[in-house]
Order: sequence, then structure tokens, then C-alpha cells
Amino acid sequence: MQQQTEFFQTYYALLREGFSLKQIAIDLPLLYPHDQARFSKLAAELNKGQTLSASLRPFISRDVADQLWIAESHGMLLPCLQQLGKFYTQKQQHLQHLRAVLLYPLILIIMMLFLLFSITFWLKPELQLIQPDSTAPNMTLYWLKLTLLVILGGVFLSVLIYLSKIRQNFKKRHYISRWDWFCEIPILGKLFRTYAYYYLAFNLGLLLNGGLDLKSICQLLDRFDQKSLLYQFNLNLQTLSASGSELRFLAEQKKYIPPEFRLFFSKGSTLKDLSHELLYYADLTYRRLLLELNRMIELVQPIMFIIIGLAIVFIYLSILLPMYQNIGGLNYGKE
Repeated sequence: MQQQTEFFQTYYALLREGFSLKQIAIDLPLLYPHDQARFSKLAAELNKGQTLSASLRPFISRDVADQLWIAESHGMLLPCLQQLGKFYTQKQQHLQHLRAVLLYPLILIIMMLFLLFSITFWLKPELQLIQPDSTAPNMTLYWLKLTLLVILGGVFLSVLIYLSKIRQNFKKRHYISRWDWFCEIPILGKLFRTYAYYYLAFNLGLLLNGGLDLKSICQLLDRFDQKSLLYQFNLNLQTLSASGSELRFLAEQKKYIPPEFRLFFSKGSTLKDLSHELLYYADLTYRRLLLELNRMIELVQPIMFIIIGLAIVFIYLSILLPMYQNIGGLNYGKE
């Protein structure tokens, strides 16, 4: 993650200063000696006449490679590199934020496990030595333990069933329908939808800004990797065109296609105006994606605190209830 962030930032900065792609590739092994082999291979591919996207394809995801290819094919490589640099920078910052958010709860969990170990193997045996013998069961503690076990067992079973269904559905789904399924996943589905909105709007905006019409875009996307999101979008676009339906109805059929497309493609705007609208919408969607990631990360810590709090309450009740029973506070079965 950090290497890709530095790569796109460096390439954007040097390209903006007037360096050529080949010269930058030659200088990268000197700037990043820890990754010299990869950058030397990149320079060799560029010297053979390969494009930047083709040279980088073994090292980056297919969607990012497609985005770079579209940008460099239509003279938009510089803004594309800037956008990718921002995206990977924000992604790295979110990962660092998530680690920071999880650090304190993880410390509490370690302390709680140490406390539970101490209570189980040290405190409880000591208390049993000083407490009078009692054959009467503590029904409150019994039902408390049973309830907790049922809840934990139910949660664990639900998670296992959910993960197994995800695994089964993922294997059964064809590449064409997987993005629809990604967008339906509880909680995370909203993030997948927002990213797909941004990705489609940004790349379509670049293509339209390069002077291509929708028919030319379809012919271009038809050569993309079948597993890529743009190829899947193109298949749906061709199916819609063959049926005689309008493009604006495509958003109603597929969850990963922005609903705003119905408005953009029904206004009758020129291709230039439409490209500007899509690029502006992509920027707004990108900011929305960052906000949603922040909100999701902020929810992690409270949820973990609630789980830790419930565990601590159970630990203390498991100690205090037997003590209250022996001193007469809760003496079930002796009346």
C-alpha cells in the first residue's frame, strides 16, 4: 500500500515538472532502492515501447491499470495519476486510523484476558478455601452463564453461517454478477456501491472528455479484461442497447451503476458537458467514499467497547454472586 502511494505521488510530481515517463522509471530505482528490481523491470518495459499502464499491469489491480490506460490514451494521464495518488494516500491514512482505533480496545482485551486468567486460576481457588461448603446451586449465576453461552453461541453460529453463504455465493456467481452481489453485502455493500459509482463516473468522464461517443466507448470497453468492472458495465450497456431501452434505465437494473446516471443521460447534454458533469460527480462521490470510510472506522471502537464491557460485567458477576450467596445476600435453596 505504501509503495503504491509513493509511486503514484512521485510519478505525478516528476511528470508535472516535465520529466518523461522513461526518465522517471530510470530514476525510481535510485529513489527507492528497496524496490529496485520492480522499478528496473518497469524501465525495461517502457524502453521496449510499452505504455505505462501495460508496464504496471503485473503490479497493480486490473481496474487501476484500465483506468491508467484510459487516461493515457486520451491525454489525461497527469490528472489520473494525481487522483490515484490521492486515493492511495487516503486509503493508507484510513488503514493507519483503523489501527489506531483498534489499538486501545486490543490492549483492553489483553488486560481482560489476563484478568480472567488470574480469576480462574488464582482468585477462585483462594475464595473456595475460605468460603463455607455449600451444595445449593446459585441459580442466578447458573442462568447468567447459560444466557451468555446461548448468546455467544448464537452469534458465533450466525457468523459462521453468514461467512459460509458468502463463500458459496461468491463461487457460484459469475464475474458479471459479482459486483451486484458485492453491493448487497450488509454494512460493506454501501462502500462497494460508492466506490463503483466513483470508478464508473470518473472513467466514463475521461472517455467522453477524449471525444468518444457512447458507441465508440462500447467498442473500446469490449477489449477490456472480462473480470474488470468496466467490461461488466459495457456488457450491460450492450444488452440494454440491443433491447432498445434507454441508457438511463440501466441504473435501475444494476446496483453498482449510479442512480444519477438517469439524470445525466436524459438531459440531452453535449458530450463535453456530460464529461464535465461526470468528472464533477466522480469528485463528489470520492469525497463521500472517504466520509463513509471514516464513519465505519469510528463505529469499530464503540462496538468493541460494548463487547469488552459486557465481558467485564460477566467476570465480576461470576465472582461477586457466589460471595453474596455465602454471606446471605443470595442464598437460594436454603430457605
